[in-house]
This record gives sequence, structure tokens and C-alpha cells, in this order.
Amino acid sequence: MNKKNQSTQFTRRSFLTGAAGGVSALALGNMLGASLTPGIAAAAGTLAPKAQKDSYHMVFIQIQPHTVSTAWGQGIQEVTDVQGNITFEVLDGQNKADTQLTLMDTAISQPVDAIFLQPIDSVGLAPSIIKAKEAGIPVITLNIDATEPHAAHVEMNHYYGAIEIAKAMGEMMGGEGEVAILNAPPGIVIRDLRTNGFVDGMKANYPNIKIVADQVADWDRKKAQDVLTAILAAKPKVTGVYGVNDSMALGAVDVAKSKGILDKMVIFGNDGEKDALESIEKGELSGTQYTDVWQQGRFAAALAIGMATGGVLADAFTTQGHLLMPYVIATKETVANILPFQRW
Repeated sequence: MNKKNQSTQFTRRSFLTGAAGGVSALALGNMLGASLTPGIAAAAGTLAPKAQKDSYHMVFIQIQPHTVSTAWGQGIQEVTDVQGNITFEVLDGQNKADTQLTLMDTAISQPVDAIFLQPIDSVGLAPSIIKAKEAGIPVITLNIDATEPHAAHVEMNHYYGAIEIAKAMGEMMGGEGEVAILNAPPGIVIRDLRTNGFVDGMKANYPNIKIVADQVADWDRKKAQDVLTAILAAKPKVTGVYGVNDSMALGAVDVAKSKGILDKMVIFGNDGEKDALESIEKGELSGTQYTDVWQQGRFAAALAIGMATGGVLADAFTTQGHLLMPYVIATKETVANILPFQRW
């Protein structure tokens, strides 16, 4: 695993070494770091903890069904099912901020005991997070953070992982050439982290490689095919493509294969989904950043269960917890190290 996980933007939290459901409030404090404990301590004098319950209800509001969000939900459910007293639901945001806002309102009114959220709009979902906090419901975001502080955020290391992608890609390109970025829509925090890390990494390590296009392909494989086809028509010297997620990178592989130029292209994705790893093994996709997304969901579930069963109120958190997951830059030389049971 890559050890370079220190960030100037975030304070490193103590890392949870084993996934275990039903963690206590004390264990929760250890996972999120010392900043959580004062928040609980301060709140203890003014807020009564939630009463212990016989059963709990938790929901995951995803952007839309996708390989990554499906794996998160599976990881969460593995841990909630073990408890025997937790009902867990996955709700489809239909790739619309308004739909996610409606689902948040419904979850708050029920009320649920925890909300896992993949916000489509990091700013637009902030008012709903405030409502959840006011209702005492902790919100845990997965991979995409929100501008409104909440209980915890669990993610892969987007910025530094993207720097490592730039280094690997630049080496494969021989330190020179032109690159196109297939990007996510604006308004999502990880778009900026994954883009800025890549740009900064390329500039610092391979200044002779020029980024000549950066266009939105909506996280989508088919859209990426159309966007890259247009880019190559305008910029025929492009020999490197960075897809901000694996779906867009695989769309670039499709285009390169159809044009008979795959052997001349260096194409990287980000996320590490199974299809991307298999494409690397076939000698198609050049590489990706891999994180165990099932494990990401399991850790998020452990946090939520600790809060719910420990009676921790959402406004007991004076500082948002932040947990970075380890990652691997998977290439043809390293992809075999990711074992079959780790592939989602």
C-alpha cells in the first residue's frame, strides 16, 4: 500500500485496523481522532444521549446505481446485517440534486438513525445536512465530501493518489507528449482533488508533458467515447488520457482500440473497479488508483453503528471526522497484488 498519505489540507486520523460492527463510542473516538472526544465531552453537559433502542434504521443515499456505489452499499450491509437489529436501505438519487434533497427530507422525517450520503452537489446538499444535524441524525459521506461539516467523511486519498497517477503516467509516456483529461461535472469536491493532484503531479515531475484538453464526460463510459473522439479530432498529437474515474478511462480504451492506436496511448483511470483491473491485465488500460471500496463501506458502517448504539447525537461533533483509505497505483506490474476477493 502507498504510504504517502499525509496532506496539507487534512489532519491524519488514527487508522482503524480491523472492520468490526457494533463498535463502542470509545472506539469511535479512537477511529476519528482526538478531536471527536472533546466534542462528546462538551456536549455531555448540555445534551442527553439518545435512548438505547431495540432496532435501528439506516439509509444510503447514492447519486445513482454504479459499480462504486453498489460496492459501498454491499460493504455497509455486510456489517449492518451482522448486528441483527439494523434495517438498511439503499436509495437512488437518480443523478439529481433535487431527488437527493427529497430523499434526505424523507429520511429525516422518519427519522432514521444514520444517513450515508454520496452527494451529487457538495454545496447543494449542505442545507439537508444541517437539517439532519438539527434532528440529531449523523451523516457520513462517502468519497464525495460536502461543504457543511458533518459527523464523518470516509474516502480514498484523491489528491495524492492523482499525483501518483501523474508520476506513473509520465514515466510511461517517456516524459513528453500531450494529455487529455476526461473529467467529472463541476461542483463535486473530488473532481477538483483528482484533477488538481494530477495537474500538480505532472507539472512537478514531467513539465514537458502538456495537458491540452480537460473536458466533462459525466463519469460515463459512452459519453467519454464521444468526448475523446472529438478531442482527438482537434488534438491528434494526444497520446495520454486521464479519466477521473474508471468508466471514463475505459471509454478512452474503447476509442483507442477502435482507431487502432491503443499501443500508442497511455490511459489511466481512478477508483480501481474490477473491469478496470481486468483491462489492465489484458494490456489495454495502462493503470488506475485502486482502493478497497467494500472496506470503505464497512468502515463507514462501523462508524455509524458506533454512533447509533452509543447514543451519540449529531451535534456532539465539534469537528468533522476524516478517514483516508489506503490505495495502490495498479499497473500491469502491480495489478496481480490485488487479490480476487478484493476486487469489486
